[in-house]
Amino acid sequence: MPKIPIMKPKDFLAYLLKFDCNIVSVKGSHYKIINNKNNKISILPIHSEDLKRGTFIGILKQLDIDMEEFINFISKQ
Repeated sequence: MPKIPIMKPKDFLAYLLKFDCNIVSVKGSHYKIINNKNNKISILPIHSEDLKRGTFIGILKQLDIDMEEFINFISKQ
């Protein structure tokens, strides 16, 4: 299993958008994200601190994105 990266929420959002996800709506600092491949939805909090590992994993699970595939995608960018 690859190491889970620590990143800013805005960077995570940018990678999700490149990974075929879109922003559905924004309410305050919370972005509703949809995975275009399977129509799964998750909420991404855009706060100033780094994204916690559990939140990172949870969002990927909710969007039904394979974590290893996503981390490999990030490392190639």
